[in-house]
Amino acid sequence: MLEKLKPQKKYSKDQNSQMRPAYEFKRKFLWNIFIITSITFFTITCFSVTMPSAESVADSCIQCHSNPSFLVTDKKLYKYFRDWESSTHALENITCTDCHGGDPSKTDKKNAHGKDIQQILTPVKYDQISVTCGKCHQDNADSFRKSRHYRILTETDHSTRYTPTCVTCHGSINTSIPRPDDIAKICTSCHNAITENNPEIPEAVSYLIERLMFINYYTRVHIFNKNVLKKDPEFFTRIKDEFSELSQIWHTLDLNKIEEKTMRIRIMLSKERKLLNEKNEK
Repeated sequence: MLEKLKPQKKYSKDQNSQMRPAYEFKRKFLWNIFIITSITFFTITCFSVTMPSAESVADSCIQCHSNPSFLVTDKKLYKYFRDWESSTHALENITCTDCHGGDPSKTDKKNAHGKDIQQILTPVKYDQISVTCGKCHQDNADSFRKSRHYRILTETDHSTRYTPTCVTCHGSINTSIPRPDDIAKICTSCHNAITENNPEIPEAVSYLIERLMFINYYTRVHIFNKNVLKKDPEFFTRIKDEFSELSQIWHTLDLNKIEEKTMRIRIMLSKERKLLNEKNEK
């Protein structure tokens, strides 16, 4: 307490000018130490990511493309990795080579990518997407090949990048089921008043997606949460098969058949709900 009450020592202007060089030297010295330490740390970190030893590499694609330095050198490439990291594909252990090819055991860029970079780009080109996705999603791809859109896509003279493929609706890496507003925008790019190409389709598709979302919600809340699996296992199997068929019909993009199937499922759910209520009352 007494120390705080002592008057502070003051320096004259001459004394301050004499002390300033020493202070500046100390400040610059500490700053240089900080810079050197940061650079060293960054270099070691990047080196450990981009140059893993052959013994420790499980997948050199992931080891390399997860490098934070891509945030500066290639933001688009780094975003691809981040999208994959948070995707269903990552959870299912579907990695770069499953879609692109390449050799994940090689730590050298040329050997990992192959002699021709086009080898890993071709599978994800616009007209090859359905083939690549179809390696895993065969039923959906087969249904899509029955659609008029697929015929347009494969007819070179008429094909345009507006023709929908798997990634048009679901995205390329971190895939999802499109929402009503999303699907309407997607369809509007081709079906609109200006093109006069069935401009009513976006609204119709949006309505069908809303109906699908409703029956999904209804099934989860009013059927499955009521232990229907135990009370009526036969219905559980039937409704599961109906949803599976609906998924395939969706990929044909046949709106009339989609509407018929969704209405059929809705009626089935309504009847089962009524039966469950009657059983509970007894």
